[in-house]
Amino acid sequence: MKHPRIFAAQLGCAKNQVDGEHMLAELYSAGFVSTEDADKADYMLINTCGFIEDAKTESINTVLSFIEAKKPSQKLIVSGCLSGRYIEELPKEMPEVDYWLGTYEPGKILKVLGLGEKASGTENIARLNLGDYKHHAYLKIAEGCDRRCAFCAIPNIRGKQISFSVESIVKEAKELEAQGVQELTLIAQDTTFYGHDQGKKGPSLAKLLKAVLKETNIPWIRTLYWYPEFIDDELLELMASEPRICKYVDMPIQHASTRMLKLMRRSYNEQSLRKMLEAIRTKIPGVTLRTTVLVGFPGETQEDFEELMRLIQDVRFEHLGGFVFSPEEGTPAMKLKETPVEEEIARARLDAIQDLQEEISSEANEALIGKEVKVLIDEVAEESDYHFIGRTEGNSLDSDDIVKIVEGDANPGEFYMVKIIDAEPHELTGRIVSHA
Repeated sequence: MKHPRIFAAQLGCAKNQVDGEHMLAELYSAGFVSTEDADKADYMLINTCGFIEDAKTESINTVLSFIEAKKPSQKLIVSGCLSGRYIEELPKEMPEVDYWLGTYEPGKILKVLGLGEKASGTENIARLNLGDYKHHAYLKIAEGCDRRCAFCAIPNIRGKQISFSVESIVKEAKELEAQGVQELTLIAQDTTFYGHDQGKKGPSLAKLLKAVLKETNIPWIRTLYWYPEFIDDELLELMASEPRICKYVDMPIQHASTRMLKLMRRSYNEQSLRKMLEAIRTKIPGVTLRTTVLVGFPGETQEDFEELMRLIQDVRFEHLGGFVFSPEEGTPAMKLKETPVEEEIARARLDAIQDLQEEISSEANEALIGKEVKVLIDEVAEESDYHFIGRTEGNSLDSDDIVKIVEGDANPGEFYMVKIIDAEPHELTGRIVSHA
């Protein structure tokens, strides 16, 4: 019996990556085998992103390139946010695509391919981890989002939040642990809203974390994408007291000006935001703070921007990502009457924020020189003047700083105590002292 070969191209965020991993697990359970060569594939799967204009352009160009290379015998499948967002328009524009799936639904890909009778057992498939490193995996704890931020199209694409059961998440965590995962990163559009969609009887993020801690021995458990409104003392106290939970808070604040936060439809103001950030710093000694900010939103004045700069200066986030506003069709921002910010001004503001953050990150990293820190080794450094690349618990995979190991031997996927001997804004340099 010939097994159909599948080639997969993964675009977009970590949440989309998890969806792709689930789809491939379902296909493998139905007898498919993977191939790294698209030219040899019977089926080609492109899991697209459709969040902002640049991502849409990349996804469309990728699909077009696959269409151009596609053989008559091959089938092309397009899934993910772009296909979900434009499920009516895209099939008319690209008839060469054989199957349009939209966003992930369990068993859907098997049914669309005519393998529906094999889809009934998909909930029992072992979760695949197809990331760059076998010792790290993302685990999605909810789908969709109840936040209706003015700039964001995600609720239109993925709907309202649906939190997955504690039992199913724990089961998936145990499957990943059995595959050798040493760092598990919990993700959702809004992880702190976990369980709130189920009312007062719903589980909380803290309850979920306690269950994962109890049922697994994974050394590092990280959470991303907190929303300021739903952070509570139980969650902060758990992070402060449990050594296996990385003392790392990723909370995209978007802005600091109360006026801008209201226009963006964020449910907090500058005062409550500052109070929350102060509470996090106070209750979790040694915590690493990461945030994301958005500049150039319609109506943003120089005064609004300066308020944001002051907060960044005061809070001193260890990590910060910044973006210029991108108008997205179907979002509330498109109906605002406020004056648009010229792109040149918006980009100058982003440059100023990035310059400030360089100084803050440099100071934070330089304070680690001479100290010993626990590092998870991610990979061997090929053809470089250092030997290995790793991260501290204050650095999330794919988005934060790295630790370059210039002295000592190590194995990827293992923990070591490392003495920091040099620092730059986005990387540390160290030598291995011992196994951790």
